[in-house]
Amino acid sequence: MKLRPELKGYAYALLATVAGSTVYIFSKAAFSQVSLPQFGVYWFSMAIVFNLMYTLRSSETRQFRKIPGRSLRILTMMGMVELVATGSFYASISVATNPAIPSFLRNLEYIFVTLIGITLLHERFRGWEIAGVALTFTGAFVISYHKGGSLSSYLTGTSGLMLVCTTFYAIRTSLAKKFIKTINPTMLAVNRAIFLLTASGIILMVTGQSWVIPKSAFFTIMAGSFLGPFMTSIGQYSALKYIEASRAAIIQSTTSLFVVMGVFLYFGKLPMAYQIIGGMLTVGGVVLLMVGRRRYNLHLPT
Repeated sequence: MKLRPELKGYAYALLATVAGSTVYIFSKAAFSQVSLPQFGVYWFSMAIVFNLMYTLRSSETRQFRKIPGRSLRILTMMGMVELVATGSFYASISVATNPAIPSFLRNLEYIFVTLIGITLLHERFRGWEIAGVALTFTGAFVISYHKGGSLSSYLTGTSGLMLVCTTFYAIRTSLAKKFIKTINPTMLAVNRAIFLLTASGIILMVTGQSWVIPKSAFFTIMAGSFLGPFMTSIGQYSALKYIEASRAAIIQSTTSLFVVMGVFLYFGKLPMAYQIIGGMLTVGGVVLLMVGRRRYNLHLPT
């Protein structure tokens, strides 16, 4: 039975949500054995392999034979944005006491995507949207609160890195939505992996770190890279082809709930009570924001 386009979109969004939740768990497990650049080299090299294997079996293969100059410029621009966004994302997980914390803060991306859309379209916020933004930022503040913490510790810690991450991911998401008809999801996923692999390799050589990692870390990274850079990217970009981003965002905003469950099962840890409260506020804020956007027939650009 052939699925309706809307159901396909929801299925891809759910796939991205579940697969994306495992990224926090597998990457945090790997960081106990490898450094950030070592992780990047193996994580994204495997992601390229998985994506190319998928592409060779799909109808999208022919799009790799000749890439127009304009598409190359777009891919280069998006690759540079990904370096900052994804680099700060994994750095935040590596320094986090619990990987569920950055997953809660990741919901800030939806707020920044909306702000970009509002700015470009010269629209204004309305009641539910304002409430959603306020609730999400309140949740992020609650999660990030540390008594006696300094500005420098904030900027170099999980919260500061996730602020950088979500800002640049919002830019990435907006660009992806704009050019999704020109550049297919697999091209975007492979382009992302190539840029990040190259950057990780350069850092590894400059710092003189070993290219050899423990076998257990290798298999952890293999599993995570299949679900992360491969399945999550395909799911996210493909969902945008069938449903508007506001619908996909509501589903994907629940990623942190899957992360909390996964972290508890894998590490036996739970966030602090106030962090869970803050995290639920961010999820609720995103839902309010998306409902408000749909209520006024405004599509969130991604």
